[in-house]
Amino acid sequence: MIQTIRASIVDPNWAPSVVPPPYDSLSVEERREHLTQHPNSFLHVTRSADASHGHPTEHRRLAVEGDSALTRLISEGAYTEPSEPSLFLQKIESQGITQRSIIGAIKLDEQVLHAHEGVHPGRVRALTAHFSQVRSMSSPVAVTSREQSIDLRSLEASDNASLIRDFSAIDGTQITLWKVSADLSVLSPPLYIIDGHHRVAAAGEARLERLLVAYVPPAELHLGSFDRDLDELVVLPRRVVDRLSKWCDVTEVGSQDLAQPTERGELGFGFGDKWFQARRRDLNGLDAEFLHGTLLPELFDVHAPDDPRLSYRPATTRRRTDPVTIRMAPAELEDVFGAADSGRVMPPKSTNFLPKARSGVLIVSC
Repeated sequence: MIQTIRASIVDPNWAPSVVPPPYDSLSVEERREHLTQHPNSFLHVTRSADASHGHPTEHRRLAVEGDSALTRLISEGAYTEPSEPSLFLQKIESQGITQRSIIGAIKLDEQVLHAHEGVHPGRVRALTAHFSQVRSMSSPVAVTSREQSIDLRSLEASDNASLIRDFSAIDGTQITLWKVSADLSVLSPPLYIIDGHHRVAAAGEARLERLLVAYVPPAELHLGSFDRDLDELVVLPRRVVDRLSKWCDVTEVGSQDLAQPTERGELGFGFGDKWFQARRRDLNGLDAEFLHGTLLPELFDVHAPDDPRLSYRPATTRRRTDPVTIRMAPAELEDVFGAADSGRVMPPKSTNFLPKARSGVLIVSC
């Protein structure tokens, strides 16, 4: 199911200046600052997603620039020659969370991946232009299954794992990589997309033969959440809170931390320096479905998940500058499986699996 890959690996001397933070952990302004400060960052290669709302000519321009950035890194010795076919064990340690995964590839015409989120057409077009230009992948699509027997901790310590890289990325995340001989025969369909819905769609559009994946066993998955920020508030916060009371029991709390939801049915609302906790009275449906289907339209006149007034930010990112912030508790893994099995589409950014697989660690031709 998951095949070996011939991968070019980032050189250990280059790795700390090449491997960037996750794309969606940075705001647009932070990405621009990052690109200026880090000329060797792999984000120069993958920034095509910034063209999500742009004209196709903008997609092509950024794809060509990304291809040029990749060519420069390779020509200057940032990557090794492709390895012999192998699977890789990767360990990512970030913000007190450790995640292990097996990196390999799947054939797109042989393996169906079960999705739980929809995609933005503009971002798919931008990534399609990127893949069509560079004909390679570096950001693995994170996938999982219901299989509970795979133990990557024991594999890490076994004679079947050969250490090849151990370094800190640009943001301090510790990344360790081994070549491994792993028996994945216990895996059976389906595989579920955890992170990378847009990359899967774009790889199909670009007619890539294989997709780079990182298989994360359920035991290694850590679920976080995304905050929603709104850049305008057209009515007074007190009126929003009063209207929110139609569906929720609302309590003002003293800080952002106290407004962080901890269980299903809880939502946090920030208006400037005032924070509120809201408890849903009707728990039918997921919190993200309730938020996007009811609260955003009714309270803020936001009807589309890609409304330009609405932005998404990992809850672990402390910054907030917009007038309104909405917080949710992490979804549960069974919610993801259930949505994918039934063909239901969850709202964008309903899940945030941590830590994110990084681009720039290895490159495979597709």
